[in-house]
Amino acid sequence: MAYLSEHHKVLNEAGEGRCSVPMWQGGVPAGFCDKVAYGKQEPGQNRYDGYCPALACFGHGGPIARKEGGK
Repeated sequence: MAYLSEHHKVLNEAGEGRCSVPMWQGGVPAGFCDKVAYGKQEPGQNRYDGYCPALACFGHGGPIARKEGGK
C-alpha cells in the first residue's frame, strides 16, 4: 500500500491539496485519487461514504471549492 504524502494531508498556501482516497484496480492498490481537494470530508455529505484518511475531492465528499482566505 502506498503512503500518504504531505499534499494528501495538508492544504498548501493556495488552500489546495490532493484527494487521499485509496484507489484499487483488480483488487490491488493503485495509489490515491489525487484530484484537487479543498478540505476533509464534510459531515452528512452523500456523494461518497467510503474510507478517506485525510483530504477529499468533491467527488469523494470534500468541499466543492476552497474556503475564502485559503485555509
